[in-house]
Amino acid sequence: MEDPLQSWEAQLRTYALPEWDNLPELELYMDQVVLLLSRYLTFFSQGEDEKIITPSIVNNYVRMKIMPPPNKKRYGRTHIAYLLMICTLKQSLSIAAIQKLLPLELDEDEVRSLYTRFVDIYRAAATHFSQIVRESQAGGQERDSLPAGMAILSCLSKSLTDYLLKYPTDTP
Repeated sequence: MEDPLQSWEAQLRTYALPEWDNLPELELYMDQVVLLLSRYLTFFSQGEDEKIITPSIVNNYVRMKIMPPPNKKRYGRTHIAYLLMICTLKQSLSIAAIQKLLPLELDEDEVRSLYTRFVDIYRAAATHFSQIVRESQAGGQERDSLPAGMAILSCLSKSLTDYLLKYPTDTP
């Protein structure tokens, strides 16, 4: 029987946000968008009763101007990319913080560039966390200390994010 932590780490290692070129080229209707995103974001909905995406959630994001409105009730690559970024970031950030991270008035090429950077950053962070889990197991670290360490890391990450959003710099 596989250790649940090893199972989680293996899922993290194999989970990936879709690349821009793998996002649908055709515009989709709301039900199709929700179904597609539910499949893309399975890693974040591990058995939870609360859905990560619903039509009302998408409508709220549009209403709150976190993502562009649909074109005649259809959603294209740009919308899917925004929703993937929003749903991923929503796991730890407030809507206000997400609004600061994801500019709204971008053309498709700019969204493609933003999303591609986002996927790369996600991949690097996932690799880092996977390594932390593997090293904690290999080093004999007591498993009950891992949740506290991750919670502290999460707290510090959020604090740094809030600071960087409050005091942005012009340097890359």
